[in-house]
Amino acid sequence: MTWVSVISLVMILLSAVYVRQLFLFMTGLARLIRGSNTTMYSVVVLVAARNEERNIEKCIVALDGQNYPRDKFNIIVIDDHSNDRTAEIVEECHGRFSNVRLLRARDGQPNVSPKINALDDAIAQTASDLIFTTDADCIAGPNWISSMVRYFEESVGVVSGVTLFSETSSAPRLVAGFQSLDFFSQTACGAGAIGMNTVNNCNGSNMGFRRSAFAQVGGYTAISHVNSGSDSLLAQRIASTTEWKMRFAFEPDTHVFTSPLLNWRQVLEQRMRWAGQTPNYPPSTLVFLIASFFLYISFFLFIPLSILYWPGFFVPLALLAIKLAVDFRIISMFARITGVDGPMKFFFPSELLHIPVVLIAVLGSFLGTFEWKGRLLKREMSLQK
Repeated sequence: MTWVSVISLVMILLSAVYVRQLFLFMTGLARLIRGSNTTMYSVVVLVAARNEERNIEKCIVALDGQNYPRDKFNIIVIDDHSNDRTAEIVEECHGRFSNVRLLRARDGQPNVSPKINALDDAIAQTASDLIFTTDADCIAGPNWISSMVRYFEESVGVVSGVTLFSETSSAPRLVAGFQSLDFFSQTACGAGAIGMNTVNNCNGSNMGFRRSAFAQVGGYTAISHVNSGSDSLLAQRIASTTEWKMRFAFEPDTHVFTSPLLNWRQVLEQRMRWAGQTPNYPPSTLVFLIASFFLYISFFLFIPLSILYWPGFFVPLALLAIKLAVDFRIISMFARITGVDGPMKFFFPSELLHIPVVLIAVLGSFLGTFEWKGRLLKREMSLQK
């Protein structure tokens, strides 16, 4: 076999794994149904915050304004060793809103993720039926809690939802558009997996779980050393080791909104954090992710050769076209289901940028460290506070 035949065959096999998995995700998306629970569970909303003085008040105001019985929900902001006015602002909000409480995270052990340490503190001091999490830079609509609660039928242990990027941002248009499309496509795959009764990813910016399900898997104990992905890994453990089911909340009232990062360096740092959690994923998900990674390497290396030697070496360009078509189909399908069409405006430039961004993020997550809120981290331990 010639080198062209070998490369073409390998790329076809990798593409087959990729396309097959995306069609399975689309099957899962078609199976998503609305929540039907009517029980008014008690809820605590946890917000882990570090150096969020610019965002935390808006987050709290939105959470306090929920259309849910006030005696049924509380908001706890865990100040994770901020060195700005975050804690002071939360204290001021506590004086205005009776449902808001500040908790200062204790010093954790060196081999425990700072965020998990902060969340563990708060969960241990509460007793609600359901635990919801969101981020300090997120804004929830007034029906967020009530709409998420509807998905907690008696058999459901975890609910994941949609997080969208606000279009009103000072970030450059392409930087913001890439994040919007990229994160929306990841959420689409996560929602499709849930529709197929599996879990590959979900995001703690819009997530809820039963206290009893959390306790049944031993809380964060098994994943406390991982600096990113505690939300996805917790959901995976609950879904794979217990009888609890997982649901995906897709209705507009369940969406939360956040702001995009301001530059490419921040985007790459964030993607490195996210990529660092993947070795802890189940084998079925790892096969898809590994195949995707090597497919992206193949595109990066051989698309230029395919252009140079066209039409004798046409396979890489043909497979890229197939990838774009399948990606467009699943993302547009998810856009229809969720009632969101904004991210589709950035489809083509974001798809092309996605390949080098993924390669840099994956290699960076395994070969180096990354910064988060003034902390220098690596995948499975804190290097400094």
